[in-house]
Amino acid sequence: MSQASALRRTARRVLTPNARFTLQTQVNQWRTKRPAHWLRWNAMLIDAWVRDRLNRRHYEVVDEAAARARRKSDTVFIFGSGYLLNGLSAREWEHFGAHDVFGFNAFYYQKWLPVDFHLLRGGIYGELRWRPFANEVAAALGRNPLFARAVFVMQEEFLAQFPNQLVGHRLLPAGATLLRYRTAREPGLPTRSIADGLRHQAGTLMDTVNCAYCLGWKHIVLVGVDLYDSRYFYLAADQTPGIDPKTALVVGAERNPYRGTRFDQTHATVQNGIVDIMSEWCAAMADAGVTLSVYNPRSLLRQALPLYECPSLHPVESADA
Repeated sequence: MSQASALRRTARRVLTPNARFTLQTQVNQWRTKRPAHWLRWNAMLIDAWVRDRLNRRHYEVVDEAAARARRKSDTVFIFGSGYLLNGLSAREWEHFGAHDVFGFNAFYYQKWLPVDFHLLRGGIYGELRWRPFANEVAAALGRNPLFARAVFVMQEEFLAQFPNQLVGHRLLPAGATLLRYRTAREPGLPTRSIADGLRHQAGTLMDTVNCAYCLGWKHIVLVGVDLYDSRYFYLAADQTPGIDPKTALVVGAERNPYRGTRFDQTHATVQNGIVDIMSEWCAAMADAGVTLSVYNPRSLLRQALPLYECPSLHPVESADA
């Protein structure tokens, strides 16, 4: 057995999955980046982690039980940022708003309905100039009254750079409510408690669905998670998120430089296995008395999930969706 193999086996025995992931990430960064970049990246992580621990007292931090108590319905609509959202009617938005609303990632740009929960995780991966994007996200949240009562569900651990920066530098709106979580690094079915972490392997949709499952909704409906293209509701119809090299801000682009996908190509999480994962989760949740469904009949998740059914409401099926 090689020395490297022996070290890996020892690490699996004595380190937690999170610790192993952190160590592997550090090794990968050291191998692929220059030492100066690696040192600056770690200095940024340490600064964010320390500031987060010092300054989270300025916000209302709730636990799982308190977050559960904020539910107003047995149904939660989870919102991604697919372009289809632009085609939904006022009647549909009214229907969604009568239940709980749970956004994730860039749904903070929406202007349609109040949000009850919103999950924030990643910033711009590999970018050391973190402040411009963090300021933009904070400004989007601060000037949007639809997020005034939202519980912000945020990753917390050493590698949780972006959430730690938002909290540590006090960039979130004053008095914001936070629910923090660790990542459950190993693949598997959704965890039953936030204390056990939230799964993330194929993307932030997993974190959000897992969180909704832990918080006790009986009906979880995915909206704006279409996957057949990489368009987003807040960009032009022929764009996907890109990065401006001069400003380090997210801008509209033909191709996403991080994921390598064009606006008209399937979403990167499809290659990560999200459809199969949601199929497995759907079956496991059904055994526990929870339904996981999708709103858009054209979504690639329709291969794995039942369609949300409401007698008085039908999803939009426009050719431009």
